Amino acid sequence: MQQILSYLIPAAIVALLILILWKLGNWAISDAKLRGKSPFLVFVAVIFFFPWGLIAWLIFRPDPP
Repeated sequence: MQQILSYLIPAAIVALLILILWKLGNWAISDAKLRGKSPFLVFVAVIFFFPWGLIAWLIFRPDPP
C-alpha cells in the first residue's frame, strides 16, 4: 500500500498542475481575444513563463475595447 501511494500522490499532483495550466491557458486565450491581442503570444507568455508571464499579463494587459 505504501508503495502504491508513493507513485499515486506525485502523479495526482502532476495531473492537477497540468489541469490548472490547461485552464489558465484557456483563460489567457479568451482574455487576449477580448482585449484585441494575439492569443498565441499571450498563451506562450502565460504558460511557458509561469508564474512571471501570468503576473506580467495581469499587470500590463490593455483595457477591453
